[in-house]
Amino acid sequence: MGDSAGRAHALERLADVHYLRDEYNEALSFYSEALEICTKTGSQKGRVRALNGLAMVHQDQEEYSKAATFYSEAVQICTDIGDRTERAFALHGLAEVYRLQAEYSKAVPVYSEVAEINADIGNRGGRADALWGLAEVHRKRNKYTEAGALFSETLQIRTEVGDRYGIACALESLADVHRDQGHHSDAIRLYEEAAEKFEQIGHTRAAAKASTDAASIRRKLELLSAE
Repeated sequence: MGDSAGRAHALERLADVHYLRDEYNEALSFYSEALEICTKTGSQKGRVRALNGLAMVHQDQEEYSKAATFYSEAVQICTDIGDRTERAFALHGLAEVYRLQAEYSKAVPVYSEVAEINADIGNRGGRADALWGLAEVHRKRNKYTEAGALFSETLQIRTEVGDRYGIACALESLADVHRDQGHHSDAIRLYEEAAEKFEQIGHTRAAAKASTDAASIRRKLELLSAE
C-alpha cells in the first residue's frame, strides 16, 4: 500500500510537470496511471488530485465535455469525504468550463458557490478567482454594473494580498467593462495602468496587449473626431 501511494504521488508530480510544459499526452498518461492506482488502493484524495489533473488537461485542449466529467467526479468525491478546499478547486474548474462554453446560466451559481466556500475557509485568492469569473460572465451578458462591482472587489482583494499579477488582470478587466460601455477615457486610463503593472513584473506580452487596447481606443476617437 505504501509503495503504491508513493508511486501514485510521484506519477502525479510527473504529470504536473508535463502539464505545465503543455506536454498533454504525457500528462494524461501519468494522471491516468495515478488515478488507476488510487482507485485500487482506495485513496480518495489521490483520486481527486488525479481527476482534477485530467480535467485541467482536457480543459486546456478545449475538450470541455471530458473536462466537465472529470471535474464533476472530483466534486462528488470531495462532497463525500468533506474536503471543502479540493471541492472548491474542482467546482471552480467546472465553472470555468461552463464559462468557456458560454453556458453562463450554469456558470453563475457554481462561481457563487466557490466564492462562498473560499470565503468560509479563508482562501482569499480563491475567492478573488471566483469573483473574477463571475464578473466576466456578467460582462459577457452585458450586465456591466454587476461586472464592474465584482471586478472592483477582485481588485481590492488582489491589492490587499499583494498579488501584483492579479492586480494587473483586474485593472485590464475593468478596462474591458468601460470599453464595452463606451467609457473611452476610463478604459484608456485603466488599460495603461494595467500595462504598467504588467511591465513591472515582466509580463511583456500582457503589457503590450493592454497598451494596444488603449491605443486602439485612442485611434477610434481620432477617427470619430475627424469625421
